[in-house]
Amino acid sequence: MTESPATAAHVQTYAVRRLPRDDFDSLYNLEMRAVTVHLIHRGATPYEAADAAHEAFIELLPDRWRVIEHPRAYLRKVAWTKYLRQSHHVESPAGFVPDRVGGTCPISEVILTETQQRIVRAIQQLSPAQQEVLAWQMDGFAYGEIAEFTGKTEMALRTNAKRGRAKLKELLGLAGPGHSHTEEGPSDE
Repeated sequence: MTESPATAAHVQTYAVRRLPRDDFDSLYNLEMRAVTVHLIHRGATPYEAADAAHEAFIELLPDRWRVIEHPRAYLRKVAWTKYLRQSHHVESPAGFVPDRVGGTCPISEVILTETQQRIVRAIQQLSPAQQEVLAWQMDGFAYGEIAEFTGKTEMALRTNAKRGRAKLKELLGLAGPGHSHTEEGPSDE
């Protein structure tokens, strides 16, 4: 039996992302951008997302990151919580944003192309439950993993993913003629 390209890509992404437990720099370099984009897909501005992602990484220091079973999922959950707790949401910083070690601004890591910005704007028009499941999926997580990490049922996740993809196709003008997003049923979970 052959794997579908999507399954093979998921397995490959997940395998590549497994890191030695003594290499925090690699974890940071691989996941900082990914966690920031995850939050952008869920409605945060790049600055809000970068702040929350940095706060999530701080939670892992000094040695907590070595013992957490699923650090990639942990970072996304903590960053989301940090984002929701931000006292005010700022479109852009009032002052200078310092460069990180190595001389690069963290926001420059998440500069999006025009097409990516269009997709993000479309994703941000989805329900929060649809945004959540699609953001996790775009990060390479399977339904079972998402259910485990979010406490939602796989059935609810699949329903929200299906509805979210259909709505995205409609918003991006990719739905064929006569196809509109009119599915009704149980509310988003």
